Amino acid sequence: MTISEIRRRRRIRARTGQADAGVTFVEVVLSIALLGIVVVPLLLAVSASVKSSSVSESAAQVETLLVNAVDRVNRAPRQDFPCDVTGPVVAAVETVGWPTTAATVAQEYLDEPTGTWVSGAGNLACPDDTGFYNGIVQRITITITSPDESVSRTLQVVRGDI
Repeated sequence: MTISEIRRRRRIRARTGQADAGVTFVEVVLSIALLGIVVVPLLLAVSASVKSSSVSESAAQVETLLVNAVDRVNRAPRQDFPCDVTGPVVAAVETVGWPTTAATVAQEYLDEPTGTWVSGAGNLACPDDTGFYNGIVQRITITITSPDESVSRTLQVVRGDI
């Protein structure tokens, strides 16, 4: 139908007094159903995007804290923390207000005769808690978990005397 035909029909209706029939209830329901079919996937996509963004933000925070904790372990003086570096790791987590349970530390030392990693008494990185050991090699495994437990990252640090 062309525009001129539409105009011609309108003029005829106007002369004869016929009114526009409007829309039926079925047409309105169909229109709403079609809009729903289009809108629902869009809302689901937006929801998934928001959740993905939240997880990405948590991952970035966890990775930043992990790097901060590893840096604190590397900078911790051996004479102050000879066998236990839990303090610097927990301090890294506390700086952002996260609970101390967000960080876990596993500490081991290298048993030279056997060449195996051994955890000392009380999860220490020394054969016992008597003090500093010259030449000991330590492996510290740091795990940081977000408070909502959606993201967890682990990193190992090896410390040794030079």
